[in-house]
Amino acid sequence: MPCPLRISRCRYVGGTVRRITYERFGEPSDVLQVHEVPDLQQPGPNEVLIRVAVRPMHPGDLAGVRGRYTSDSGPSEPATPGLEGMGTIQALGSGINADSGLAVGGRVAFFPVPGAWADQVVAPGSFVVPVPDSVSDAVASQVLVKPITAALLMRAAEDAGLSAGGVLVQTAAGSGVGRLLTAMAISRGYSTISVVRSAASAASLRTSADVPVVSTDMDNWADKVREAAGSRHVQVACDPIGGAMSVTLTQLLADGGSLLTYGGLAQGEPMGLDAMALTSRGLTVRGVTIGRWLTDTSAALRKQDIGTALRLAQEQPDVFGIAGQYDLAQVAEAVRVAERRGKVGTVLLTSQHA
Repeated sequence: MPCPLRISRCRYVGGTVRRITYERFGEPSDVLQVHEVPDLQQPGPNEVLIRVAVRPMHPGDLAGVRGRYTSDSGPSEPATPGLEGMGTIQALGSGINADSGLAVGGRVAFFPVPGAWADQVVAPGSFVVPVPDSVSDAVASQVLVKPITAALLMRAAEDAGLSAGGVLVQTAAGSGVGRLLTAMAISRGYSTISVVRSAASAASLRTSADVPVVSTDMDNWADKVREAAGSRHVQVACDPIGGAMSVTLTQLLADGGSLLTYGGLAQGEPMGLDAMALTSRGLTVRGVTIGRWLTDTSAALRKQDIGTALRLAQEQPDVFGIAGQYDLAQVAEAVRVAERRGKVGTVLLTSQHA
């Protein structure tokens, strides 16, 4: 999610707030710093000023800090990570009408709004969603990116021919997106097999979802996936890892199957796919990204996705797992936890406001 906020674009007035910034690409725990900066001004037309309370730390945020979305040597100006979060509206710009449900003091979620790792953001009103009182701050902060990504993957899997008689395999299944995708697949009558990186993650996931779970800690994990699938075909594999994992997943796919890739947790490791194997078996590799949701999805479907996300937040809040909550000042520790092997759930960055 490569949209760091350029601080020079902000408009300021008196008072200060905290903002996490980086001036060069590198390991997040090394380059991220917390600064006091002036308060943001009143929002402009069709904008909303939000006092941010909680924001999630997504893998894409950290990839952006490492410079993986650009060929530039570093940001031209200090940049702030984050595109998603929740908070309270402080002010409304002109043009925000009552039908939007947005009001001063209202709790809202927002995405995509660059610079979420700060105490304040100014967001286009169209990117802000009122949050029901029944949804906690921690869940509300995650209510858009992960459910929408899961919805995009679900649609892509169905477009690829996923049927009730086949199997959907997904890696990183203990992640927020993975848990939500499992919930969506089960609700539609599909069979899934979850793949995780550790026995601890597998044990945790088995307590929350009645689906086969396989850990890649096992030398023969791919055989365990085949065993779980039985006579059914693996029609679709969803994978945010890439690298060597992609090769194994294509080997698990039935002829005519599809690999849906939606990340690069292998951090630049090439996929190494055999072109002849793909062509001779009729396999498809397709990229899926929430970065294209605004441009490639109709307004009606986006509204539907948001409605699905809010419903999941109210009916199944447990799928929005939390690995830990850390104040903005503890960002280095938060990064270490977010990238810890076997972590279950999402790390949240918080702000305590008076």
